[in-house]
Amino acid sequence: MVDPINLNDALDRIQSFIDGSDLYGAVEYLRSLHPADSAEILAELESEEQAAILELMQAPELASVMEQLDEEDMADMAQHLDVETLADVLDEMEPDMAADLLNELEPEQAAEVLEQMDEPGEVTSLLTYDPETAGGIMTAPPPSLRRFWTVAEAIRFIQEQYRDETQFYYLYVLDRYGQLIGVVNLRSLILAEPGQTVEEIMDRGVISVRAAADQEEVAQLFQRYDLVAIPVVDDDGKLIGIVHVDDVVDVIEEEATEDIYKLAQVSPDSEIYSTIPRSLRNRLPWLMINMGTAFLAASVVSLFEGTIAQAAVLAAFMPIVAGQGGNAGTQTMTIVVRSLALKEIAPRDTLWALWHEARVGILNGLVIGVMVGLIAWFWEGNPYLGLVIGLAMLGNLVVAALAGVGVPMLLKTLRIDPALASSIFVTTFTDVMGFLLFLGLATYFLSFLD
Repeated sequence: MVDPINLNDALDRIQSFIDGSDLYGAVEYLRSLHPADSAEILAELESEEQAAILELMQAPELASVMEQLDEEDMADMAQHLDVETLADVLDEMEPDMAADLLNELEPEQAAEVLEQMDEPGEVTSLLTYDPETAGGIMTAPPPSLRRFWTVAEAIRFIQEQYRDETQFYYLYVLDRYGQLIGVVNLRSLILAEPGQTVEEIMDRGVISVRAAADQEEVAQLFQRYDLVAIPVVDDDGKLIGIVHVDDVVDVIEEEATEDIYKLAQVSPDSEIYSTIPRSLRNRLPWLMINMGTAFLAASVVSLFEGTIAQAAVLAAFMPIVAGQGGNAGTQTMTIVVRSLALKEIAPRDTLWALWHEARVGILNGLVIGVMVGLIAWFWEGNPYLGLVIGLAMLGNLVVAALAGVGVPMLLKTLRIDPALASSIFVTTFTDVMGFLLFLGLATYFLSFLD
């Protein structure tokens, strides 16, 4: 049994080996850990320390460690290995992980490594697919069954051909042309009579995915049908690969991170340790766009300079109206963007979503509007000020609800990623309409606010 480690303690122990020039002790300690823990420790080391330790490790153990890293960390680690060693490591890795690593290398270096590999065929075939598709994350299919075999023949075939425990998720059945026609649960095979045929016990309703399908769509199929593996077929329905659940876990993390970053208008490849120039490239353009929309809101305020001059107290309440509208719009927008990503709703559901969120916005507006109105009344001793801000809050929360639905739906219809651009436009709507409603009502009731 392997117990979880304390990363800080493990790093301290590795560092003590390195400081004592006992690199062999460091390697032996890493060998005693789970590959995932070893990978995390190696990724934290300085480049020179990492290179020194990698030099003492064998290709199979390097492969098991590197498979636990993301693509960028794998590529960084690969730079410490010569071409022959890296080729040996890739031969030991799962083909999909090897393909991911090669995609991160310079084309010339990748070609040189492929030439040195003993068995580059499976990896080369994966490189023809987009890395973010089912074809890009799949592995080679396991040996498959034929429908006319008996259960006894199928079991004997499995004993002879299957060597990897991960192949036992499901047993796939192909026809003479290599087309996927069914799937057999291992439990069903074991409990069946030896003389029964595979066709009698197989399930023809096998769930599969095309090689060109986006990896996010693949992840959604795993979630919807509680799968641990899914077959990948070509346009002719022929089995060409398998996507395993461990590959999909990585995809879910990548897609969730990407959506979170996009909602904040940050590049999906942003990291806290990014270089200053890279961080500026990722963030500054969106800040400039936000600055433009902020000037639009400011121009609305400038239309009411006379009103604000005569009732300066309005300036104290303007951020409340805009801020609450922005928060409400972000709530609705986040729910809609996530629902679109999970395919729970589509643009055709816009009217239903608008009706649902409008009712939520009205109820939220009534509650928040009354509360803010009463606070403003008692704070300034003017019921008309409470009326103005209460009505403005009600109106802006309804606007926020409608914008939170309408903007992502419109962007989706225009084939623009809603996660990337929604928040700018939703915030602009709530700021502009919040100021317009509040200051417009204040102008109408100005004689009562002096």
